[in-house]
Amino acid sequence: MDEQKIVKLKAIIERLHAGVSSADVKKEFEAEFGSVSAEELAAAERKLMEDGEIQVEQVQKLCDVHASVFGGSVEEIHQGKQVDKTPGHPAFVFIKENEGLKAFLDGDFAKAVQTYKAQKDENSKLNLLAALKTLSSLEKHYLRKENLFFPYLEKAGITAPPKVMWGVDDEIRALWKLVIRTLESSSEVLEAELAKLEEQVRSMIDKENNILLPMLQGCMDGDAWLTVGRDSADIGYCFNGGIEGASPSDATTWYRWNASMSGKEDFAPKQEDTGEIVLPSGHMSLDELTWMLNTLPGDVTFVGVDDKVRYFSEGKDRVFPRTRSIVGRDVAHCHPPKSLKVVEKLVEDFKAGRKDSESFWIQKGTMFILIRYFAVRNEHGEYLGVLEVTEEISSLRSLEGQKTLLSE
Repeated sequence: MDEQKIVKLKAIIERLHAGVSSADVKKEFEAEFGSVSAEELAAAERKLMEDGEIQVEQVQKLCDVHASVFGGSVEEIHQGKQVDKTPGHPAFVFIKENEGLKAFLDGDFAKAVQTYKAQKDENSKLNLLAALKTLSSLEKHYLRKENLFFPYLEKAGITAPPKVMWGVDDEIRALWKLVIRTLESSSEVLEAELAKLEEQVRSMIDKENNILLPMLQGCMDGDAWLTVGRDSADIGYCFNGGIEGASPSDATTWYRWNASMSGKEDFAPKQEDTGEIVLPSGHMSLDELTWMLNTLPGDVTFVGVDDKVRYFSEGKDRVFPRTRSIVGRDVAHCHPPKSLKVVEKLVEDFKAGRKDSESFWIQKGTMFILIRYFAVRNEHGEYLGVLEVTEEISSLRSLEGQKTLLSE
């Protein structure tokens, strides 16, 4: 996109941020641009943000009307470049989850909302609460998008759209948590927030189908889709029950067949020799080292001096989801926009030697999660990277006195 068009795009974004209606902006856009590809939009938005011309929050407002303003032209551009239609394929499963989500919103969810508005009794509130908790299972869909799809966009240089979309995902999460929490604690229904929640969820369905997936088609090859297919089960699925070709077993069958055909059943890195790994304080085999790290309580993640994820442990009880596709991902892209400044400041302090560690903790239901960061330095004090250690410690907080005998 040439410089003049980027300036015009900036003006459109600023008008949206100032409150101009999406209908007016759509007319202006179609008059100025005609049709434009998702890749061109992404590149233009990225350039504007990187140059400091606009902020993520401003593009986020554009994201809310992307489906209505840009959806048509994006779809037309990509008519001959449809996402994969093969049952079990990760893109197929993702689209079908959106179909299942839409059916839920039009069916059980709409019924629960309508019944509450008509009756406003205790039973209708309980049914609405149950419907909201079902809706919150959408977390799995968003986690797969953020942890499996976004890294491939970023590797292709498309960094702005994932950042913006993640920010909207977090807005949706905050809304359903607020409505559920309020309903549970006071039986009050926040009707305005409830309506906004449904509107944003429906808008995200359009953005994922018409903008995200066409962009992914240009960024992902067969091996990338295999990686996503392998790691998807670790996070889970939602709203795909009873949809032919989109069940977890369909996804597993697709992965196993295609991995087998390509000779990549395990995707595990191969050790070139049988020698042990020799460290200053001991030695062990690759297998021993791998499983020792995976047996540590909690999760361990290492980010190198280049700010890219180099390693994470794969214990059986992970606190937060981690997938192998994040290896090589810039650490700034592994966090939602709202916490990005904290992460960048912490890494900056570690590199400058102002800090050697930092701790955070989160109360999440019955879980108490401790997150600790350590600057990794060599014997000369040179910075090598960051070690993140995350552990669920609710059981440790209640310990008292002493225990010196083995458990029965």
